[in-house]
This record gives sequence, structure tokens and C-alpha cells, in this order.
Amino acid sequence: MPNGISCAYFAGKNLIYGKKEHNIFKEGIAGAQTVRTIDSAAASGVINVPAKNTISKVAGIAKKILYPLIVMSGVYNTIQSDDKIKTGVEQASGIASMYTFEKVAETGLNSIENKVKNTNIVKNNKKLACILYVLKGIAFVSASLTGYKAGNDVAGNAVDFIRNALNKNKQNYLNPVDITEKSNQEAADNDLKKEAKENNDKISEQLPVMTD
Repeated sequence: MPNGISCAYFAGKNLIYGKKEHNIFKEGIAGAQTVRTIDSAAASGVINVPAKNTISKVAGIAKKILYPLIVMSGVYNTIQSDDKIKTGVEQASGIASMYTFEKVAETGLNSIENKVKNTNIVKNNKKLACILYVLKGIAFVSASLTGYKAGNDVAGNAVDFIRNALNKNKQNYLNPVDITEKSNQEAADNDLKKEAKENNDKISEQLPVMTD
């Protein structure tokens, strides 16, 4: 069963940014997460909805198409970007890192939940159970956002580093034409300096010696 708190957060966020960026894939993510939110609320008894089984099946389909939609959203962002190479690398790394963080968080949080929810303290205290449910959702959202940002930042910094290194090498290793032109210019400058020195020496020799 999905966590309604995290699903609701991602539904709202993707709906807002989907409309703002005209990204239909983010709007699709918002729709999928909305269905999962309703399914979670219905399964938890928070709301009563007809055809629970149908909603549950639709939520299962929504979960399967969720990550493909996220990938397509990343592709869309890359196409729309002025710097497609950097954006593409950032999106790929960010999504992969986010997926990894989410899976690790999901496994850990479910394990903790299964141990805690069976204790007498939680069983006999609905408020505490609700608080733990909310905390689980917040923890999952935090893991997801942290994973995406970490992957995105690392990839972006890597692209900048490689580009700077290539530009530096390009400046240090000129092509043969540039090297020839640079050598010819340096030779011409040396000839001018030598000629100017010889002229100064001749002028000095021609000057009269002043005596008292």
C-alpha cells in the first residue's frame, strides 16, 4: 500500500510544475500519484469510496507507469533545455540516484514500520500510529528529493569539470597552424628587437664625446 502523505506531496508538486513548465509528463505523474493517494486513504479507512477494488487496481497500474513517466519528463526537460548535453546528464543521474534512494528508504521504512506497528503501544494508540504514518511519508519524500538533488549536482559538476579541462587542453595544445603562426610572430618580434638594438648601438657610436 502506498503512503498517502508522500503520494499527495508528489501529486501536488508535479501538478504545479507540470502546469508551469507545460510538461504533460509531470501532469501525468500528478494524476498517477493522485490515484495512489486515494487508494491509500481508502485502504487506511480515512475516506470511504465506492469500488475500492477497482481503485486499487488502477493504483497498481499507476505505480507501474510512474517511473516511465518520470523518465519521459526528464527527456522533455532535456529537449527544452538550451544546454541539452548538461541537462540530459543531470536528468539521467538525478533520476537514477532518486530511484536508488527511494528503494533503499522504502525497504528501511517498511522494515521499521512492520516492527513498530505490532507493538502494543502503537496498536492501542491511533494518534501515535497516525504520527508514525506521517513521519514515514516525510522520510520517504526527503530521501527522494535528496537522491535527485545529489545525482543532479554531481552530474552537473562533472560536466562542468570535463568542459573546463577540455578548454584548458585546447588552449595548451594549439593546432599546427596556430603553432606556426605563433612561431613566425615570435621570430618577427625578435628581429624587430634585434634591429632596434643595432640602431641604438650605431647612434651611440656616432654621438660626440663631450669633454670639459
